[in-house]
Amino acid sequence: MATTANYGSLPFNEQIGFFKQKLNLPSERWSDIWQSAHNTSFAVAGAMKVDLLNDFRRAVDAAISEGKSITWFKKEFNHIVAKHGWSHTGKADWRARVIYNTNMRQSYNAGRYEQLQHFAYWRYAHGDSRYPRELHLKWHNTTLSKDDPWWHTHFPSNGWGCKCRVYGVSQAEMTRRGLILKQAPNDGSRDWLDKATGEVHQIPKGIDPGFDYVPKREVNQQKQQALVSTKKVYQPQQKIVPNSFSTVKGVSNDSLNTLLNAIKQTESAPQIEQLGQFLAQYKVKSLFLKQAEMGVSNAGAKAIEGTVKDYLQNDKYHPRRLFTANSYRRSWGFTSSSYDHVNVKVAASTRLDKVDVNELRQVVALAGQFHQQGGAKFSLSSIARTYAAGKHNTGTVITWLHEVGHQLHFKAGSPPIPIKSGFTQYSGYNHYEWHAEHFAAWVLNRSALAEFNADIAAYFDMLVQQVLTKGVNHG
Repeated sequence: MATTANYGSLPFNEQIGFFKQKLNLPSERWSDIWQSAHNTSFAVAGAMKVDLLNDFRRAVDAAISEGKSITWFKKEFNHIVAKHGWSHTGKADWRARVIYNTNMRQSYNAGRYEQLQHFAYWRYAHGDSRYPRELHLKWHNTTLSKDDPWWHTHFPSNGWGCKCRVYGVSQAEMTRRGLILKQAPNDGSRDWLDKATGEVHQIPKGIDPGFDYVPKREVNQQKQQALVSTKKVYQPQQKIVPNSFSTVKGVSNDSLNTLLNAIKQTESAPQIEQLGQFLAQYKVKSLFLKQAEMGVSNAGAKAIEGTVKDYLQNDKYHPRRLFTANSYRRSWGFTSSSYDHVNVKVAASTRLDKVDVNELRQVVALAGQFHQQGGAKFSLSSIARTYAAGKHNTGTVITWLHEVGHQLHFKAGSPPIPIKSGFTQYSGYNHYEWHAEHFAAWVLNRSALAEFNADIAAYFDMLVQQVLTKGVNHG
């Protein structure tokens, strides 16, 4: 459903890529993984079981790529601990916070390291920690060439809880501000004894043991493939949907991507690939909410207002305007040309892992059959919710694609109906619904759409490619 009415930055690709290329490495102690070994290894001290480490890996991967909060991660941590009966050191709240903050910050810093290569000079900035380290304060505003050896040991994070960062400074800025490079700080080093091994390490003063390295992508593909073939290592799936927000456990970004990756194993692979490109290029976000959360005056809407605002990062409108509508009781989803996200209504019992891929794709063929028999149904979604075994589970996916279809139509400039044909009643309402209905069909089963009308299928081949090219050239 379209209405006539910004999304902030996603966790950036360099950050996500850094974490994705890591391999799981069971370890007894945090110092088992030393310095730059963290660039290729994911470990949780004391997590020796492969399945336990895989579950932690999934949670951290979701936190990084989907921008999940520390509150969310604490709940996941407790669930994983209970599931495996893991006995960990330290209180649960503290362990969850350490795992979350360390991986979020180091993956962020690794991504920043890649981005900063475009700048000739780098500036160290203290991160306003609750208990500032004396030397970190001293290093604040230290500006050096990006090639200065000092960065090899002092690129943040420089310790547990360190929030320091590095900013790029161009040659033009150096000249404009009259900045002059100085000698890199030399604060000496200290001995640190690893009591478990008896080994003594030389650690730069001001740096916590094991943090004197540059967090960056160091991929040895041959070594990684060898490890993957001999160990049961969690491999993050392709994120066709970069991120999403849901208040229903059975509708998560992980389950949505699992389903889309399954569809990608069919002949719909090219369309799924282009769907992912569109979502990423135009930064289209998705909200999956319960009906009680979609009315502007509902207590449920007020309760999630803050978290939705944090997710959408859209300051142009009051937060509740972005995910509520007067029609929320009678519509399954809605979006608008004024913002870059879609809203889908789901029941608390909805589960995407119950959706059968073949049945989902068959809905498109079924729509064509109903039309040919002279009894076109209201919409693809209604067909799924009425005739499919998956009912509302299956219908949720179709509604989501329908709303994404509206966004594609908006980005294309809202063109009129190009072909006077449509296989559902809803597609005949206006040019908005025509495009949304047939886009969902095109993604799920282009062959069935082409069998109904080859010109419509060819039109969406052209339209999607035009929008993707426009996104590259102008987005």
